[in-house]
Amino acid sequence: MNEITHLDNFDHSDIVITSESFGILRKALFEHMGKEKAKAFLMRFGKVLGENKAKEVIDSTKPINDILGIVESITNNHVSLGHVSNVEYDIPRSNIEDNQIIFNEKAAKSKDPGKWKDSFEVKLHLKHFGIADECTCYTLSGYASGSLSVIFNQEIFVKELTCRSKGDADCTFEVNTKEYWERNSQDYLPIYDDQSILNELEITYDTLLSQKKLLERITDFHVQLTESVIEQNSIDEVVKAAYQILKVPIVIEELNGNIISKYGIDKVEYNELISNKKIIKERKHRTNVEQINNSYLMSTPIYLDDKALFTCYFVYEDMLLYDKNDYLFLERLSTVSTLCFINEKISFETTERLKINILDRLIQKQYISIDEISSQLKYITNEITDPYITLMFECSPKESTNAPIDLYEKVIQISNTLKIYSLDGLLSNYKDKIVILIFSVNKTSFQKRINQVLSHSQKIDNEYNYKVGISSVFDDLTHFHSSLEQAEQAVNLPRSQNVIQFDELGLLGTFLQGINVNDLKNTANKELGRLLDSEDRNKELLYTLYIYLINGGKLEKTMKDLSLSIGGIQYRIRKIEEIIEKDLKDFTNASYLLLIIESLISIGEIKI
Repeated sequence: MNEITHLDNFDHSDIVITSESFGILRKALFEHMGKEKAKAFLMRFGKVLGENKAKEVIDSTKPINDILGIVESITNNHVSLGHVSNVEYDIPRSNIEDNQIIFNEKAAKSKDPGKWKDSFEVKLHLKHFGIADECTCYTLSGYASGSLSVIFNQEIFVKELTCRSKGDADCTFEVNTKEYWERNSQDYLPIYDDQSILNELEITYDTLLSQKKLLERITDFHVQLTESVIEQNSIDEVVKAAYQILKVPIVIEELNGNIISKYGIDKVEYNELISNKKIIKERKHRTNVEQINNSYLMSTPIYLDDKALFTCYFVYEDMLLYDKNDYLFLERLSTVSTLCFINEKISFETTERLKINILDRLIQKQYISIDEISSQLKYITNEITDPYITLMFECSPKESTNAPIDLYEKVIQISNTLKIYSLDGLLSNYKDKIVILIFSVNKTSFQKRINQVLSHSQKIDNEYNYKVGISSVFDDLTHFHSSLEQAEQAVNLPRSQNVIQFDELGLLGTFLQGINVNDLKNTANKELGRLLDSEDRNKELLYTLYIYLINGGKLEKTMKDLSLSIGGIQYRIRKIEEIIEKDLKDFTNASYLLLIIESLISIGEIKI
């Protein structure tokens, strides 16, 4: 746009300003409105100028006989105003029908683009902003779009394809309908964005007001739940408080599906719901939203000690009740639940440490009389009554590893599990195993509950195998050490079952009652000889003997268990008979040797 000092050649409706002034205005728009808004503003500004100019020309040339002549007149005016020095673009007369330009896909692809020579906007942009990253002849594009839209009475957009402001050789453009560009281009068309800044501010205000109200609700929700935790309320009371605020059913469960707390939904109804197929609808932060038939399930993990141990759910039985912002409340409930679980964990572990201390004193006989232990137990609970029973848990990794087992963690884990199945007792670790003294044993349901405890432990910690030895029931704590020996002897036996009761050992149990360990060792050395030596070869022969004896002398079964050939088994049996100088086919010898070996295993002298 050249500087103009004489206005005689121009229509007096035009406002002509210097290019320098327009450049300053343009720069101010970019600085105060941002690139995208300034771009849209300049395009719409040019569009209005083009529309007005087209209307002036059309009004002054009625009746309209030559539509292309009007286009040429406006183009010349475009040049005379100093916008460009020349415009190269031809509209074939064959494309004009009833004073309208006909566009089609084939013509659009075959036609060469138009050119603007010496665009005034290029000079202004390079001066104020330097090299651009996109085409910048916004006003020219708008002016051409507006004038052609009026002339041909349809929405036409002149899109700049290349621009000298971004280093291209020429400023080129293509003319087509709005419909064409929307169908064939992924680019946003800012010229049609007629939303005013005032409208944007109103929308922004409404959005901010809505966000402010949401933030206030979230803050109030978080404060109320946190206060509930500070008052040392249980997780059930926290979940109830959350439900009363949101009116959304809530469920918190362990990773294995065991429900810890719920409110607003029946357990049977919830289990029926989640048994159906789930489809993930969306993910937000740590939260998943799943659709189950006509219901929604929103879930987020609850972390404790950097481990996801629980899952918190919002249940929408009618998907119309679903609110996309509820994940903000769910994640805060998850955080507050973590605090609640930490409080419970600290309280629980404090009690467990006291239990460990008491049981350790009982195991080590660090008391003057058993009444001293009984009186200390009253600090834990008033419900400690006979009969009692002693358990010994053995925990071994499924895969061989040199990493030590954290027995304290296992004690806490099993204690939690006992609580779930209504069993109470003292726990501690002893000889790399976990000792449990159970109070108030219900003989009718005890076996079932222990199986449940074992199954639960295996499920939540499937990297380990669990095995438990169970003593006989006793009524007086003075018999605890005898029961401890029984539980240890039971768990030491390499039997296939995971639960071994001392009372099921039969003759072996009777034999072990009050046995003199030194006498047993002497007898074993006499009967087994070199097989008890620590050499690997002798250990191998002892293990072969044990498997042969528990298989009742059946060579084929022993062969399968040891993965040996029948010849290999026969060779080992002959070698063993030579060492112990006994015939293993003799039932009396076989039974006696099996009793000795299992006795040594039970008291921990040998490991098979």
